Amino acid sequence: MAAPSAVSALIPAVSSRPPDLEAILDINRAAYDLLAGTYKGTTDIRQENAKKWLSKRVPEITGPEQPTALDVGCADGTHSRVLSMLGYSVTGVDFSAPMISAARELMSDPTLPNKPSLLHGEFLAGRYTDEGGAAASLEGRRFHLVLATAFVHLFPPEADDDAVRKVLGHVAPGGTALISTTAATANRQGLELKTGANGQVAPRWRNHYTLEHFVWLVREAARDVYGARVPVQPWVVVDPDVEGKLWVDVVVNRPA
Repeated sequence: MAAPSAVSALIPAVSSRPPDLEAILDINRAAYDLLAGTYKGTTDIRQENAKKWLSKRVPEITGPEQPTALDVGCADGTHSRVLSMLGYSVTGVDFSAPMISAARELMSDPTLPNKPSLLHGEFLAGRYTDEGGAAASLEGRRFHLVLATAFVHLFPPEADDDAVRKVLGHVAPGGTALISTTAATANRQGLELKTGANGQVAPRWRNHYTLEHFVWLVREAARDVYGARVPVQPWVVVDPDVEGKLWVDVVVNRPA
């Protein structure tokens, strides 16, 4: 997939030859394994912010059927928990074992109305294990809502196309995908330091997209997956915790 001429190509920030996909997955997995424990210090405020955000973005539940949701890259389960509280039957997946462990701990609250199913595994490979260690698969499963926030930008170019397509492929006819990333003034990529809530840092691979490029990426992937142009609605959101940081939410509605 070639980028539009108005948008500059992503330029590696570290080297002229970026690591391959497997190397990047290993780097990012190690980063999130290391930082998983730092998420606990901000759990309450992140859940509060996530509830405000998701209440505005996800479709209102109107029918008697309980809708399903897939939380891709669920990390410590903050969004999975909020979606469950909003009435969804949630499946969350993440490639970091410590993150999934943290998510399962977060879901241990007996007052949670719909306990999410949390799977450990890498999304593109599609191989997972459940809480009991048994093999699990999402092959062929479709969901009313698929959430992929701060996820697609963890893959190198070309693989990010694959990630978006796979996210959209899990949306049921008539369903919705919500895909988000941060908005940058220029496209770039490379290894950066991610800082945890306690100041601990770990190297992580990141893509940064302009608003125009990210919307184009999602729109083209939707056309490939659904075989037609579909409504793609971008929203720009100010990060409530980081001054000057902007997020792009892209909402895609799959034809019924």
